[in-house]
Amino acid sequence: MTAIMTGPEVPATIKCKIDEVFASPFIELIGLAPRNPVVRGLILAQTGRMPGPERSTFAEIKEWVETTCDKKLRPPDATHSHAGDGFAIKVEFSDREYGRARYSVGRSATEDFTLDADELLEMVQTAIDDGLGIETVIDKIAELIDEVAWDRCDPSLDTIGEYDYDDHDSTDSDNSAVEFSRTQVRDRLLVFLRTRHPQLLEAL
Repeated sequence: MTAIMTGPEVPATIKCKIDEVFASPFIELIGLAPRNPVVRGLILAQTGRMPGPERSTFAEIKEWVETTCDKKLRPPDATHSHAGDGFAIKVEFSDREYGRARYSVGRSATEDFTLDADELLEMVQTAIDDGLGIETVIDKIAELIDEVAWDRCDPSLDTIGEYDYDDHDSTDSDNSAVEFSRTQVRDRLLVFLRTRHPQLLEAL
């Protein structure tokens, strides 16, 4: 009988790291209960794929994720396209994620919300033309952050707290929120005007 010769096994290509797909708390959850059906259901909910039954250890699931799934989490130092030359406000984002495996978990992130110099100057000039003061400009900046921070920053949220496995519906109401310091808005605006447009600050 002639033996069939086979070449060396080609290693699977690494597409990503597991921490580029899942947040740290969920990775720990996989490590604690890799065969738990709820945990595996969460993997399906977050990736759209399910590891096969032969993947029963954390190491096997980790290898499957890194050779099968695409990156989801951005690196923390990713830059934003709307850089401008104004100033940035630190904004904290939070919401509650609801999954098809009927769970919920809080999520949060902190990002820099950058205001372009042109949009700042437009707010300041409008306030001056209307005979209003700096508080009006601060109110306008706060309104802008509330309205567009999620779209402009596109935050990568990390899970916080414990997973809640009550009978949640994925259509539950969205409770996303942003938080920021109005004091920081005032301080950054004053520095911006003093250093670049002192005549406008005097006119406010």
